[in-house]
Amino acid sequence: MKLKLFFITIWLFILTACIPIRVIPKYSPDIYNGYKAIQAYQKKETIGHTDLQQREADIIECGVINLREGNLDLNTRYPNMTSDQVTIRHKNIDNCMKNKGYIIHSTEYCTNKGKPIGFCN
Repeated sequence: MKLKLFFITIWLFILTACIPIRVIPKYSPDIYNGYKAIQAYQKKETIGHTDLQQREADIIECGVINLREGNLDLNTRYPNMTSDQVTIRHKNIDNCMKNKGYIIHSTEYCTNKGKPIGFCN
Protein backbone atom coordinates (compact mmCIF):
# COMPACT_ATOMS: atom_id res chain seq x y z
CA MET A 1 0.00 0.00 0.00
CA LYS A 2 2.80 2.42 0.92
CA LEU A 3 4.63 1.60 -2.28
CA LYS A 4 1.51 2.26 -4.34
CA LEU A 5 0.99 5.62 -2.59
CA PHE A 6 4.65 6.44 -3.20
CA PHE A 7 4.34 5.81 -6.95
CA ILE A 8 1.11 7.81 -7.19
CA THR A 9 2.82 10.73 -5.43
CA ILE A 10 5.83 10.53 -7.76
CA TRP A 11 3.50 10.33 -10.77
CA LEU A 12 1.61 13.45 -9.60
CA PHE A 13 4.88 15.36 -9.19
CA ILE A 14 5.91 14.39 -12.71
CA LEU A 15 2.56 15.48 -14.14
CA THR A 16 2.55 18.83 -12.37
CA ALA A 17 6.12 19.49 -13.49
CA CYS A 18 4.92 19.43 -17.10
CA ILE A 19 2.07 21.85 -16.51
CA PRO A 20 3.06 25.46 -15.88
CA ILE A 21 1.30 26.82 -12.84
CA ARG A 22 1.16 30.59 -12.44
CA VAL A 23 1.32 31.51 -8.81
CA ILE A 24 2.17 35.19 -9.32
CA PRO A 25 -0.23 37.18 -11.50
CA LYS A 26 1.26 38.66 -14.65
CA TYR A 27 2.60 42.17 -14.13
CA SER A 28 0.84 44.63 -16.39
CA PRO A 29 2.78 47.91 -16.51
CA ASP A 30 1.56 51.10 -18.13
CA ILE A 31 1.55 50.02 -21.76
CA TYR A 32 1.71 53.58 -23.02
CA ASN A 33 5.27 54.18 -21.76
CA GLY A 34 5.07 57.83 -20.85
CA TYR A 35 2.26 58.82 -23.20
CA LYS A 36 0.30 61.71 -21.67
CA ALA A 37 -3.35 62.53 -22.36
CA ILE A 38 -2.46 66.09 -23.41
CA GLN A 39 -0.52 64.65 -26.37
CA ALA A 40 -3.80 63.64 -28.02
CA TYR A 41 -4.57 67.32 -28.63
CA GLN A 42 -2.72 68.29 -31.83
CA LYS A 43 -3.00 71.41 -33.98
CA LYS A 44 -4.28 70.51 -37.47
CA GLU A 45 -1.47 72.38 -39.21
CA THR A 46 1.39 71.12 -37.04
CA ILE A 47 0.57 67.54 -36.06
CA GLY A 48 3.51 66.10 -34.14
CA HIS A 49 5.03 69.57 -33.74
CA THR A 50 2.29 71.33 -31.76
CA ASP A 51 3.56 74.21 -29.61
CA LEU A 52 3.59 72.69 -26.11
CA GLN A 53 3.31 75.94 -24.16
CA GLN A 54 0.45 77.22 -26.31
CA ARG A 55 -1.37 73.89 -25.99
CA GLU A 56 -1.06 74.02 -22.19
CA ALA A 57 -2.33 77.61 -22.15
CA ASP A 58 -5.23 76.69 -24.43
CA ILE A 59 -6.27 73.66 -22.43
CA ILE A 60 -6.21 75.61 -19.16
CA GLU A 61 -8.26 78.35 -20.82
CA CYS A 62 -10.74 75.67 -21.92
CA GLY A 63 -11.33 74.52 -18.35
CA VAL A 64 -8.65 72.06 -17.24
CA ILE A 65 -7.84 72.88 -13.63
CA ASN A 66 -4.91 70.52 -13.02
CA LEU A 67 -2.56 69.43 -15.82
CA ARG A 68 -1.18 66.55 -13.70
CA GLU A 69 2.06 66.53 -15.66
CA GLY A 70 0.14 66.10 -18.91
CA ASN A 71 -2.42 63.55 -17.76
CA LEU A 72 -5.10 66.24 -17.28
CA ASP A 73 -8.13 66.20 -15.00
CA LEU A 74 -10.82 65.65 -17.62
CA ASN A 75 -12.64 62.96 -15.64
CA THR A 76 -11.95 64.30 -12.15
CA ARG A 77 -15.00 64.84 -9.99
CA TYR A 78 -14.40 67.95 -7.94
CA PRO A 79 -16.47 68.83 -4.83
CA ASN A 80 -20.06 69.84 -5.61
CA MET A 81 -19.93 68.16 -9.04
CA THR A 82 -22.19 65.33 -10.18
CA SER A 83 -21.00 62.60 -12.53
CA ASP A 84 -23.14 64.19 -15.27
CA GLN A 85 -21.33 67.50 -14.76
CA VAL A 86 -17.98 65.71 -15.13
CA THR A 87 -19.09 64.28 -18.48
CA ILE A 88 -20.40 67.64 -19.66
CA ARG A 89 -17.18 69.36 -18.52
CA HIS A 90 -15.07 66.87 -20.48
CA LYS A 91 -17.17 67.42 -23.63
CA ASN A 92 -16.98 71.21 -23.17
CA ILE A 93 -13.17 71.06 -22.89
CA ASP A 94 -12.95 68.91 -26.02
CA ASN A 95 -15.28 71.25 -27.94
CA CYS A 96 -13.32 74.29 -26.79
CA MET A 97 -10.05 72.72 -27.98
CA LYS A 98 -11.64 71.82 -31.33
CA ASN A 99 -12.79 75.45 -31.70
CA LYS A 100 -9.17 76.51 -31.14
CA GLY A 101 -8.09 74.35 -34.11
CA TYR A 102 -7.05 71.16 -32.34
CA ILE A 103 -7.69 67.58 -33.46
CA ILE A 104 -8.17 65.02 -30.68
CA HIS A 105 -6.54 61.66 -31.39
CA SER A 106 -7.01 58.41 -29.51
CA THR A 107 -4.23 56.75 -27.55
CA GLU A 108 -4.05 54.00 -30.16
CA TYR A 109 -3.46 56.58 -32.91
CA CYS A 110 -0.51 58.10 -31.04
CA THR A 111 1.15 54.83 -30.02
CA ASN A 112 2.18 51.57 -31.66
CA LYS A 113 2.12 48.48 -29.46
CA GLY A 114 2.25 50.72 -26.42
CA LYS A 115 5.17 52.86 -27.55
CA PRO A 116 4.84 56.48 -28.63
CA ILE A 117 5.47 56.83 -32.37
CA GLY A 118 6.31 60.52 -32.36
CA PHE A 119 3.12 61.47 -34.15
CA CYS A 120 1.66 63.09 -31.06
CA ASN A 121 4.11 65.32 -29.20
